[in-house]
Amino acid sequence: MANVDLLTTRFNEWLERYAPPAHLRDRPEAAQREANALLAAVLRHAPESRVAEWIEALCTELDRAASSRCWPTVREVEAAAGKAHLAPGPREQVTGDWSLDDPAITARRIRNREPFAENHLHGRIADEMLRRGLITSAELAELRRIVAARKDRWR
Repeated sequence: MANVDLLTTRFNEWLERYAPPAHLRDRPEAAQREANALLAAVLRHAPESRVAEWIEALCTELDRAASSRCWPTVREVEAAAGKAHLAPGPREQVTGDWSLDDPAITARRIRNREPFAENHLHGRIADEMLRRGLITSAELAELRRIVAARKDRWR
């Protein structure tokens, strides 16, 4: 919740420096709805970490991209938000002992009937799934049969 408060406060401070669009100047309720839509775009794209750095990068990018002293559009806020994600730079490096567990990922995808790499049904990953008991040899044979049948239909 503190992140939402930080984002809201900082974005509203930035927005005060600019004028509402001309068609909203005499319509305070409509101007508030537009400001809410802009803030919603900010909140939709906000990261979970390094929020203070990100909101500053967002405001800087909005200033840089501004072609007038008028509020940006939601689309312009979203475009700036994408660029602001690049500003803080890469996250901390992952430790050397970390690696993807391809056999476990593939077995989970098979169980959940999600797409998986067909080549994982053969070779090292298939062997590892069998060795670790992530799938049975009967399941692997059935998957290989299904994939082979699909290939025959595609030809």
